[in-house]
Amino acid sequence: MSDFIFELLSEEIPAKMQAPAMHQLETLILKKVNENGLVVENLTPFVTPMRLGIILQNISTEVTESIKEIRGPRLGAPESAIDGFLKKNKIERSDLQEKKTNKGDFYFYTIKINAHSLSNILAGIFTDVIYEFNWPKSMFWGDNYSLRWVRPLRGIVAVLFENETRERVPLNVRNIESGIVTRAHQVMHPGFFDFNSVNDYQEKILKGKVILHPEDRKTRVLQEGKRQAEAKGFYLVEDDKLLEEIIGLTEFPSPILGKIPRELLSLPEEVIITSMREHQKFISLRSSANGRVEGFLVIADIETHDQQKKILSGNMRVLNSRLKDAIFFYQNDLELVKRQGMRAWNEKLKDVRFHEKLGSQYNRVERIVKMAVVLSKKFEIEQDVVNEAATLVKADLVSNLVGEFPSLQGVMGAHYAKIAGCKEMVSEAIRDHYLPVGSNDGVPKYPLSIVLALSDKVDYLTCLWRIGIRPTGNKDPFALRRTSLGIIRIILENKLDIDLDYLIDLTEVNFDKTDLQQFLKERIAFYLAEKNYQKNIVRAVVKQYDLDHLSILPRIIAEITEFISSEAGTKALAVYKRVSNLLNSNKEFLSFDKKNSEELATHEDQLVQEQLTLTKAQVEESLQPKNFKTALLVLEPMLDTVNRFLDNVQVNCEDIELRSLRYALLNEIRQTMDRVLVFSELEKK
Repeated sequence: MSDFIFELLSEEIPAKMQAPAMHQLETLILKKVNENGLVVENLTPFVTPMRLGIILQNISTEVTESIKEIRGPRLGAPESAIDGFLKKNKIERSDLQEKKTNKGDFYFYTIKINAHSLSNILAGIFTDVIYEFNWPKSMFWGDNYSLRWVRPLRGIVAVLFENETRERVPLNVRNIESGIVTRAHQVMHPGFFDFNSVNDYQEKILKGKVILHPEDRKTRVLQEGKRQAEAKGFYLVEDDKLLEEIIGLTEFPSPILGKIPRELLSLPEEVIITSMREHQKFISLRSSANGRVEGFLVIADIETHDQQKKILSGNMRVLNSRLKDAIFFYQNDLELVKRQGMRAWNEKLKDVRFHEKLGSQYNRVERIVKMAVVLSKKFEIEQDVVNEAATLVKADLVSNLVGEFPSLQGVMGAHYAKIAGCKEMVSEAIRDHYLPVGSNDGVPKYPLSIVLALSDKVDYLTCLWRIGIRPTGNKDPFALRRTSLGIIRIILENKLDIDLDYLIDLTEVNFDKTDLQQFLKERIAFYLAEKNYQKNIVRAVVKQYDLDHLSILPRIIAEITEFISSEAGTKALAVYKRVSNLLNSNKEFLSFDKKNSEELATHEDQLVQEQLTLTKAQVEESLQPKNFKTALLVLEPMLDTVNRFLDNVQVNCEDIELRSLRYALLNEIRQTMDRVLVFSELEKK
């Protein structure tokens, strides 16, 4: 058994790209290893700011000659297709063999794959991996700038350990040749070193102050940070997003604890946390005595002989300057709010462009106010309160502090609203109307907050949609998918009886809403599928029911899930499939008017018609109060009648008019079942 170490040394890899790159590397190598007939017992990918690599352990070395079959065109395919296959594989017509498969008869070409040394196989695998690797953003590098990579590559390590020997695996990527030496931390251990085994590599790289795996770096930050914090009477403020970024900036993270000067603690806590997080990547610390943020952790990527005193001192100077600037902005904002109130900022919104085709933020606030006032009638909120909250909802965008820290929009608006003497519900609504921002955020819970959040998001979505801004592929620069999911989540998670069509119409925006309605249906299906509902049932329900049923879709899905797993549901699916197969095989009869041939109907035809008429009436009666469970159950008597009908009559009889009558009956049966649920979607996975 053999081991292999692969490492790409480069200039700094952006923190956000590291974890996806590590997972992509593992996926690519697993695929290539399987394609080349290798067996690897253990794969360990790793990534740091300066390196990306993987360790393969216990690789099977028994790579023997194998035979591979390549399937070509189907028998009877055009000569051009066959010639293309021959040309692509550089073979003659005589090399083709004819074989039967469960999908039909095809031409096949059989090739022998000769055994290669493990070193050569690995060289081929990892050369392909480098060229196939896909970075979200990359730059050209290498000879003639022909290699795309995230940052300039500085070295390739490719070492195979086999039978107590060490071998360099020969890789040459744009004149960058692989080697058997690597380097550890650039500052603390700048020299290069070689190694004699996987264990030797792991021990030396760690002694050289490099922690290879992100999870191990995360553990070090949390454990060492917690130890220092508890020793000084603090505890860590949880911030997973910041922590992920920190471990992507360091190879050997070293927490250093500092205390915020008391004179700077007059700022609102959110400002202190935001300033430290965004400008300096500090982890905030709360005092165990009073719960206030009074300390921080600097995560350095170096250990110094003075126990990091200079690092802490330098960071303290920067922090003091940042927070003093924030105090200056904050005090200016407070003076204006106390003197003139928050409405003074609204006039300034006229100078803040929302979109060149949609006017200013002031125009947008006017639209939000109109929507909120109408929508609030469903919640019985005082109109004066709604008008006040909606008018001030974007006022803090032009405050000094939000200008410095845009992520505090809403938070500072709520803070200033309290100072201006607004009611608590107004302050909460200004703060919460942006929610949910991310998939892990909660949704607004209070009526006024819900009204403002829906008004804001619906206006944003419909206005941009009207001027032709839509998501395309994986591109969504205006976050319309996130906005629509926010609307859907607010309605569903609060169990609101509010129609999406009603919300769209509140905007008074004139445009063809068909595409937007379809887009919203897709977002609804996506959200419900993410909640672990069966995808085929979600598709069937969303396809069938309009946007005015949003709040009860989870209940409908639950009822249908229960139904199709029952005996009646199994029978309904079987009948639907039986009827559909007949209809799909003879579509020319579907346009026939059965009234012209009703006198030809036999006793069996009449029984089906009578049961069908009764069932249709019962279905419509059940659907009026949205009693979908009953609507599904009333189908059952018709199912038995249809089965008996198909068992006892010949649908494809010789009399064309009678045949047409029976196909018309079957079509009505399918339409009646589809009125309750699009059964055809349930057959898909």
